[in-house]
Amino acid sequence: MRPFDTVILTTDLSANLPAGTEGTIVDTYALADDVYIVELFDRDGSTLQVVDVRADQMTVTLADFAPGERIALLADVPAHKLVRGQVGIIQERVAVGVYRVEFAGKAASLTLHAGQIMLLHWQLETA
Repeated sequence: MRPFDTVILTTDLSANLPAGTEGTIVDTYALADDVYIVELFDRDGSTLQVVDVRADQMTVTLADFAPGERIALLADVPAHKLVRGQVGIIQERVAVGVYRVEFAGKAASLTLHAGQIMLLHWQLETA
């Protein structure tokens, strides 16, 4: 989970903030890996509250990707001869949840929704 990811509460935080309330991660704490500052909204998009939420109290509904990040496709895109798992690089955010992605060996880039891709994490093993 990262700033600007859209989330939904999976547990009640209070009577005014029940499970199902939607929000956006605003920031993280340097010393607390599993606690996030989240702005929660009502159905009209008005801010209800900005609160600390643990990772186990919410789930990401729309991840925000940044230019330069490596992603993988979650499903085939036959029209462009791309297959599930194929790796690409985010070139730019076109709109909220929509990204222009470039794939290795392809002349053109493709515009994809966040729900079609996942962020790749890679870490060098140390002995």
